[in-house]
Amino acid sequence: MSEKKPEDRVLDELLNNMPKFTDKRSKDEIYQRIKSEIETQEKTENRKRIGVSMNKWMPYIISVASVLILTVLVSSYINNNESSTNDKAAESSTANDNMRTMEIYEEATVGDVEEEKSNDMSVMSGKVAAPFEIVPLGSPYTSVYENDLNGGTVFHFSLLENALSVPITIVIPKEQIENNFPSKTPNSLELYEKYAFGIDETSLGFQEYHPYKGYFLVDGKMLKHYLPVDHGYDTAPGAAAPYLSSINEIFSDFDSLLRVNEDGSPIEWDQVGTLDEPVVLTGSEKKVNYFAYKAFNEETYLTPNFNNTFTTLTEALIGMKNPENDIYTSVIPNDVTYTVQEDKGFVVHFDEPLNLESFDAGEASRFIEAFSLTAASFNQSIQLENVVQENWNGIDMTSPLPVPIGPNGFTMQTK
Repeated sequence: MSEKKPEDRVLDELLNNMPKFTDKRSKDEIYQRIKSEIETQEKTENRKRIGVSMNKWMPYIISVASVLILTVLVSSYINNNESSTNDKAAESSTANDNMRTMEIYEEATVGDVEEEKSNDMSVMSGKVAAPFEIVPLGSPYTSVYENDLNGGTVFHFSLLENALSVPITIVIPKEQIENNFPSKTPNSLELYEKYAFGIDETSLGFQEYHPYKGYFLVDGKMLKHYLPVDHGYDTAPGAAAPYLSSINEIFSDFDSLLRVNEDGSPIEWDQVGTLDEPVVLTGSEKKVNYFAYKAFNEETYLTPNFNNTFTTLTEALIGMKNPENDIYTSVIPNDVTYTVQEDKGFVVHFDEPLNLESFDAGEASRFIEAFSLTAASFNQSIQLENVVQENWNGIDMTSPLPVPIGPNGFTMQTK
């Protein structure tokens, strides 16, 4: 056998001197990153499959020509899927050669990952989550109250429009929770990971925003958000503000948020610097007041005014008269004045008798609920005094108002 050529020896020496690639991330972090990326892809693919499924009913109600058109569309869709699958396979192969991703993934998923997390990853297990939609509660009031639950679970969520965060409250039926979480009570992160990717925000008239980029891990009562390099949440105040607002609205059972790089190191936040300390999440005690916001979809929602906070409930109640901008509007007519009394609980006393029949139905409901939501954000209840009607749509106006669980109520339904 001939001796190696000089260039072969040089190549061998270079290969031997190459640094050994190691990954210091925990298996749980690797698992969560893979899960987040796949669920994001699945959100788009699931909607495409839903659209195709709905179109399959068209031959029963349209002409033969429409059937032919549908056939062409389905054929095109299948071809696109096959092309996409091939592209993904090529990308996976390249990553395997260069970064040993497959070896890391196999190590993280062979018996060491908790079984319940494997069940949650519908793609990994080959299961596809049942499609669902969220629809308004159908109540005369917009907020969610205890008697709206019927054993269901509250999922706080956030819709975005033009850098504005609109909180909504989704009631998930008891049967669905028992099916998806048969042996546990899910926390807000588990609810988000299970359902956020399936909520069609654009069909509700809002911006496509969820799920968040990166992935989350829990450290006690602190939530850690592992963010990719190109996350974009710090590109401008108009991106950072709704990001933090929505995080605060959704993850109400955590007390702090720590943003880090994907490898767990401190993250550089544009225009702020290195973030090495968590930010406080206020949970249910947000200390805000509520105004009306008319979205582009022509629906009106009750929402905090840019999440401006107040020191006292009295200050927040008085501030409900003036939003101080043109984006939100007060639920209180200009000619309605009142004082706030704190002697025996919080009471809003109207200077002149208030006739709720002078409002239309939606305005009257928002008027009442804006006060109760503002009080609830301080973990307080409130009574409206000097109202003409003693009862309004089932609410006893002579007693403290019922305390809402959350604003802008929806219920989740399987399709």
